[in-house]
Amino acid sequence: MELGVAGSIGVKQFSGVAVDQDINKWLDENPDVEVLDIKFAASASHEDWETDALIIYRKEE
Repeated sequence: MELGVAGSIGVKQFSGVAVDQDINKWLDENPDVEVLDIKFAASASHEDWETDALIIYRKEE
């Protein structure tokens, strides 16, 4: 099945208290990735908090 442009798009999800180090490590390990967008969200309750990030990138062809 041919996916066209969508077939060249990938995502990488990160979750945790502080995801910046994980994101930077992944980007360092994948220097040829073309990042299209990064979505970031944080959630908190009276007892806990967490952050999530989703990197949307173009896969190498």
